[in-house]
Amino acid sequence: MLRAKGVILVQSIDLTAFNIIAMTARHHNLRAFANINISHLLANLANIRALHANKSMIIMLKANAYGHGAVEIAKALDGLCEYFGVASVEEGIELILAGIEKTKVIVFSGFFSKDMVQTLIDYRLIPIIHSAYQYELLDEYFQSKHAEIWLKVNTGMNRLGLSEDEFEALYTQAQSYCKPINALTHLAESESCDQSFTLKQLQCFQALIKDKSFTHISAFNSAASLLNNNDFNTNTIRIGLALYGACAAAHPLLRCTLKPVMTLHSHVVAIQSIDVGDSVGYNRQYIAKSKTQIAIVTIGYGDGYPQAAPNGTMVAINGKVYPTAGKVSMDLMAIDIGMNKDIYIGDNVTLFGNHDLLVDDVAKHIGTSSYAMLTAINPRVKRFYLTSTDAETTQSVIKDTTASTK
Repeated sequence: MLRAKGVILVQSIDLTAFNIIAMTARHHNLRAFANINISHLLANLANIRALHANKSMIIMLKANAYGHGAVEIAKALDGLCEYFGVASVEEGIELILAGIEKTKVIVFSGFFSKDMVQTLIDYRLIPIIHSAYQYELLDEYFQSKHAEIWLKVNTGMNRLGLSEDEFEALYTQAQSYCKPINALTHLAESESCDQSFTLKQLQCFQALIKDKSFTHISAFNSAASLLNNNDFNTNTIRIGLALYGACAAAHPLLRCTLKPVMTLHSHVVAIQSIDVGDSVGYNRQYIAKSKTQIAIVTIGYGDGYPQAAPNGTMVAINGKVYPTAGKVSMDLMAIDIGMNKDIYIGDNVTLFGNHDLLVDDVAKHIGTSSYAMLTAINPRVKRFYLTSTDAETTQSVIKDTTASTK
């Protein structure tokens, strides 16, 4: 029997509610979408600030703000922190062209050509110097009015960073050209329970910056490292995943206050009834052990949801969790809903973000990380930027319309 929802006619409604209804209708017509809760973002920022009240802050917006939408997140936070951090010159240009001007933008992966130096000047981007080669390209930059740099020293990550000798030499040279001069390093095991290597890196960094005049000093590149080593003398913190409410390794003091910013949704597009022994999807990776129903959902690895998600990965439909069944396809995935008669074509499906489906927990079940899951969500998934009131009203409307049409 075909099961689908009817049409709702709204006779009288105030403008705010009408906008929420319209937004919900747009959601309902999308195969997959993500709600980005700006109120949760700001609450997370306030909680992190409260733990580090006297420190400057770099908010990381690389990889499209961890999948949340760099421009919209930057607009919400412009002026609320000292720096935004991006991976590339291109990411930095995107923010400047979007009108970001109260918060400075740092390019973390640096640059590798003379032409890129002129771009740094034109768009007021601040470089991180991690090689002597880069420093040699900076003649024109040093003549500009905003000749601020960060010197990055390698203390054991062995990815990007100056050697100790290069760090000493470039610090001496930079004093003639740059103001301010800032210093940072990168910790290799900041989220590990064993902090011995982290302590070794921090001690090395402290020895290198001792008796030098840096405006900003940054070593901690995760929420876990911040609270595990808060007694080390740095005055600038870098905040990434924790700001977005996804930080499984964060200190318990912080994790209990974090709120998920992204909620990923899709819809039921079909419901199949299958018998014992029937299979679902490619490679027949799911075999029914009893008579059941399979809800087909309009999201897949083509949207960024992990293809590696095994049978039994939980999703939520109408507030109740159900296991996935079979291999995730490019555009679709299957959910075992048992013999439930209260699920209909068009019903909302939550992949992570609420209904106790934290992205950290879903990622752990799949065998990946919340970093990878969030950044993988691609432009096929439309983002909607909401306040908490918007989000609560939207959920209420979804529940009301679901109840009214069954």
